[in-house]
Amino acid sequence: MVNIFFQALILSGVLFLVGTKIWKNKFKRWGGIVLVLVFVCLVLTHRELELTKQLQGILVGSLFILGFGWWDDLRNLSWRQQLLGQIFLVIILLFFGFRVEYLHGIYNFGFHLDKIFLGGVSVLSAIFIFFWIMGSINAMNWLDGVDSSLGIVALFGGLSIGFVSLLPEVNQPAIAILVSIFLGSMVGFLLFNLPPAKVEAGTVGSYFVGFVLASLAIMAGSKIITMMIIFILPMMDFALVIVNRWRRGVSILQKDHSHLHYRLRALGWSDLRIFLTYGIFLGTVLVLYIWLPTREARFYLLLGEMIVVGGGIGFIKSVKSKVESLK
Repeated sequence: MVNIFFQALILSGVLFLVGTKIWKNKFKRWGGIVLVLVFVCLVLTHRELELTKQLQGILVGSLFILGFGWWDDLRNLSWRQQLLGQIFLVIILLFFGFRVEYLHGIYNFGFHLDKIFLGGVSVLSAIFIFFWIMGSINAMNWLDGVDSSLGIVALFGGLSIGFVSLLPEVNQPAIAILVSIFLGSMVGFLLFNLPPAKVEAGTVGSYFVGFVLASLAIMAGSKIITMMIIFILPMMDFALVIVNRWRRGVSILQKDHSHLHYRLRALGWSDLRIFLTYGIFLGTVLVLYIWLPTREARFYLLLGEMIVVGGGIGFIKSVKSKVESLK
């Protein structure tokens, strides 16, 4: 796994280096193309990986993102076209056998999602996967407004799934290999995406990160809480932005500067400071998650994190409003 990590790092680093020499500063939004190509190529050529039906689904979805996302980066597709593309990604996963049969809770409490079937498809499972994939993709896409913000969340997201896959009671070497490839390529990307960025992820990159991490969380046995430990930051921002736009009576798809990173910028924070703050926060949460011994304790950590993130966003919003009123 260490070897495949460095293979992904070196391959992506070389491609990014060559690409920056070719494109220079004319066009930056091609970083996701390298991420997808490195991931797909190394997965297909790794001898210890079995191309299961689910893994085939991730590869097919990644290649679809490569084409569809590049089209959006060049043409700036409408929200309806983007929505259709995201729905198609969910259909790909369902076609290749992705299912969530049970959501684990705490104190032996959970939800069975395999009770209602329609045409051989678990209805509740399909609905959950739809919202999980759509939420992950859009949260990552909206997060990618500041240099390295997408990369740092992707890095810790991969580490969280990788850690769980290596636990003796879990023992999922295939997931660990996939995560190693993903992490190697992401580190290579971060080297060129640190402020000021020479390369940007683009739609291809943000869709790919959200899609792969959300899919691996399902493939690893519904490790939703594990992934939410990292995803809670962009997803809370995503949800609160939607609520804010709805309360103002504007379209939830209308672009504005209500995202957390834009609010921090408005307070004078540099992209590097935002990147380091995200990294320290997510790193601290991940260490606590690893250290806590029980599912119940980790669940309460998630609740506490939601309160901290939600409260922090609200506080920053109020500070920004006061600063603007004094101008």
